[in-house]
Amino acid sequence: MKINEFETIKRVYYFLKSYQTLLKLANMEDTNGAFKKKAIEIVNIIDRYKDSLSEEKREIFSNLFTRSQKEVIKLSKLYKCLKIDKDKYRDIKNEILIDFAKRYREGALLVFE
Repeated sequence: MKINEFETIKRVYYFLKSYQTLLKLANMEDTNGAFKKKAIEIVNIIDRYKDSLSEEKREIFSNLFTRSQKEVIKLSKLYKCLKIDKDKYRDIKNEILIDFAKRYREGALLVFE
């Protein structure tokens, strides 16, 4: 089956955007249970994936998903820092999202045509 890249990218993007909420849930004190355990598991998966990326990809990934709003770098500054243009940034971002979809739970986030 052929991967629908557009829908997969969209699905993974929204999934990874939940990182900050999952991190808060994982770090809540005096809270135990299935939701906290699942949040910890997913946060760990995302962090391990981020750590496996090259420096350039890690910077893009972190800026998109794992940094707090206060720490996010403006895209124009990120382009200069990484010495890439808008098109290259988009290509790298999409490559990261497709790769994450393939790795996460044996392709659970992939969308097929």
